[in-house]
Amino acid sequence: MAAGALPELIVVSQDPFNAEAPLACLKNIVTPSPLFYVRNHFSVPHIDARSWRLAIRGKVRRGLDVPYERLRSLPQRELLATLECAGNGRSAFRPAIEGEPWEYGAVSTAHWRGVSLAEVLEFAGLEEAVRELVVVGADSGHVPAAGRELSYVRGLPIDKALHPDTLLALEMNGEPLTPRHGFPARLIVPGWYGMASVKWVTRIDAIEEKFRGFYQVDRYVLAYPDRPDVEPLQRMAVRSLVTHPIEGAEVSAAETLVAGFAWSGEAPVERVEVSVDGGGSWAEAEMTSGTEPYAWRTWQYRWRPEKRGATTLQSRARDSLGNEQPATCAWNEHGYGNNAIRGVTVHVTNRG
Repeated sequence: MAAGALPELIVVSQDPFNAEAPLACLKNIVTPSPLFYVRNHFSVPHIDARSWRLAIRGKVRRGLDVPYERLRSLPQRELLATLECAGNGRSAFRPAIEGEPWEYGAVSTAHWRGVSLAEVLEFAGLEEAVRELVVVGADSGHVPAAGRELSYVRGLPIDKALHPDTLLALEMNGEPLTPRHGFPARLIVPGWYGMASVKWVTRIDAIEEKFRGFYQVDRYVLAYPDRPDVEPLQRMAVRSLVTHPIEGAEVSAAETLVAGFAWSGEAPVERVEVSVDGGGSWAEAEMTSGTEPYAWRTWQYRWRPEKRGATTLQSRARDSLGNEQPATCAWNEHGYGNNAIRGVTVHVTNRG
């Protein structure tokens, strides 16, 4: 790798292209755009911003077709937000589950800049009975599980849609969105799993009932074998990851820095604890970044090993509402929401 060059994403699937970041390369609050994980359901559409329009229809007082430059001319809002794929950590479930075999790198954080969705909707004038928005992406393809061609479409409850921090994002980390990340405009729904942040948005329909499309009721739901009903996925579960040292690393008997990230969609993370003996005992880590409402926090723990040989490092997070990262996560049909404590095995040597 050339000096100063970024490592490449780890490809999970080629068609459609899905890729995650190497955990060891996630070192700062903001993920460089080339290292930001990629989740696609279909091929990436390439859109000419000059002819693109955002159509707003349904239960509105006036239908709109909003040009790209018009969105750019509106007051812009910025926020720092972590996005996590709902399937992040799917590969750890046993028995194995069909779907993209994500390890743990399908999570990233970026500066997003765009227009508050509520402001655009104000121009359209929502009718009082509107309950949800149906957000349509420009990507589409054949879905074997559905037996037909589909576009990627998601419903968004009106209270979340009207929150001022729900964005039609036009920029990521100070640059226009790339095609891979949703150019010309994507939704950013902070605090929720990434499936809600629809890319390549082309149309928004206001409806009076709950949306029941494929990616709303057949996918992105928690379906458990012992429960008749499914639970829709929304907010990211509280979670932390050890990113340093990496799995299998040799560490010296001298002081070693254990570090990582922690986040929650419900509330800011307030505490991280670390175990250096496979969960036998826990100690509080130092939080090394400030609190942002929608972004992960960094943490570190200085460890001086007492014994040589293999040991397992773990971390667990707690947010300000008292939600705590669990030791295990219940197996579910689609492998979503795995926020279980993850172990990292390292080998303590005499060197150092």
